[in-house]
Formats: sequence, C-alpha cells, structure tokens
Amino acid sequence: MKKYSKTGLLILSLLIVAVMLCGCGSVADKSAVNEEGYANYDSVTEDATVDYSGAQKANKQSKDANDVTKNRKIIEYVNLSVETKTFDKFIADINATVEKSGGYIENSEIGGNSYYGSDNRTAQLKIRIPKTKQSDFSEFISKNSNVVNRSVNTEDVTNQYIDTQSRIKALTLEKETLEKLLTQTSSMSDTLTVYERLTGVIAEIESYQGKLNQMDNLIEYTTFTVYIDEVEKETKVVKQNWFANTWNGLVDNLTDIGNGLLNFLSFVIAGLPYWILCGIIALIVILIIRHHKKKKAKKSMVQ
Repeated sequence: MKKYSKTGLLILSLLIVAVMLCGCGSVADKSAVNEEGYANYDSVTEDATVDYSGAQKANKQSKDANDVTKNRKIIEYVNLSVETKTFDKFIADINATVEKSGGYIENSEIGGNSYYGSDNRTAQLKIRIPKTKQSDFSEFISKNSNVVNRSVNTEDVTNQYIDTQSRIKALTLEKETLEKLLTQTSSMSDTLTVYERLTGVIAEIESYQGKLNQMDNLIEYTTFTVYIDEVEKETKVVKQNWFANTWNGLVDNLTDIGNGLLNFLSFVIAGLPYWILCGIIALIVILIIRHHKKKKAKKSMVQ
C-alpha cells in the first residue's frame, strides 16, 4: 500500500508539474501572441499614420506645384508665315477679328503693288491678342489662309516679376517711413535730406511700377507676328507620291513660263508709247543719215 501510494504520489506530482508547465507555456505563448499582436497592431497603425501623412504631404506638394504653375508669369510669342490668294480681304478680316477679340495691331507693314506679278504684295503684322482669345485667333488664321510655318516661343518672367513686386513693397515701406520722418524733422538741412531721398524713392517706385505694368501687358496678351504672302497658287504641304510630285512640278514650271510670258507681254504693251517714241527717233536719225549720204554723193558726182 505504501509502495502504491508513493508511486501514485510520484505520478501525481509529475502530472501536476506537467500541467503547470503546459499552463505556463500556454500563458507564455498567449502573452507572446498578445504582445506580438499588439506590436503588429501598433506597427500597422503607425505605418498607416505614416502613409496618411505621406499622402497629405504629397497632396500638399501637388497643390503647391499646381499653384506655382498657375501663378507663373509666362510671355508667349507666336510667329506665323501664311499665304493667301485674297490679300485685301484677308487683311480686312484680320483687322475685324482683332478688334472683335479685344486685341490690337501694334505694327503693320505692307509692301508690293502688283497682282500676281513678280512683286506680289507682302505684309508683316504684329498683333496683340488676349490670352483667352489666342486659340480663336489661331483657328481663324488656319481657316482663312495657308499656314506655311508656325513657331511658338515662351519666356518665363516669374522670378523677375516677384523681384519687382518685392522692390516696390520695400520702397513703399521706405516711402511711408520717410513721409513720417519728414513731419518730425526740425532743421532745414534734415528736411532737405529726407525730402531728397523721398523724391528718389518715389521715382524708383514709379520706374519699377512701369516695368511691372509692361510685364503685365506682355503676360496678358499673346504677341502674334504674322508674315503674309500674296500668291496665285498656295504651297501644298501634303506628302505626295513620285508621279504626283512630277506632274505638279511640270504644271508649276509651265505656269511659271506662262506667267513669265504674260509679264513680258504686259511689259511690252505697257511700254508701247516709249517704243513708238524710240522708233520715231530712230526713223528720224536714219532719214538724216540717208539725206547726208545723198548730199555727199551728189557733191562727189559734181566734182
């Protein structure tokens, strides 16, 4: 009995120890899992917070970039070389379109006086169009003429614009300070010194404001320089095959020869009075020479 009791106690003790070890292991595992779980949760939460902050930062940077792009001060110049067969009408239509768009023609030069001759008319127009209407004006030019060449140049004057604004602001503050100081000066020499500096500051403000106004005008209006050629046949810019190019070349050469003959005939007809006058003078000279020869021949026969 004693023997079984000792054996039973030993087995019971071993079971208790095993249960305790399992319980501790379970608690340890649970604790580990909980701690890992909390760590993972905290990590996920922290990562999510970082990602959210990054998204906010990215959105802010994107917004700032859009604001900077939107507020940039860009001056745009567009150069167009065009051909037209209706020179007078095209010029008149340009004037009407410019006036309708709220723009103005800054400079206009027109040369040549013949119609489809060797001295066809040309024009160079410098036009200022509001940026809100520049696409409409470009579309008008494309629809009413043959655009041979188009180039666009831009100039970013943002830094210059901001610098000019800053100078005006600083000078304005100095002007206000000088005006207050002018009322507080007691001696004549101090008054003259302050007044002289105040006058210089006002002149600088006006100068910088003039530059700012000029930049505003250049920024708000797109400058179009349009070179116009009067032509009888517009230049084809469509790519053609060998036969079409050969045929068109033949037609163009025959047309040029025909125009050359017509121009020569026009020159001859237009100068007809001069040819008649030259003929009369030549006839008179010939008659005088013949008369002189006959007279000389008679003298020789008499001798």
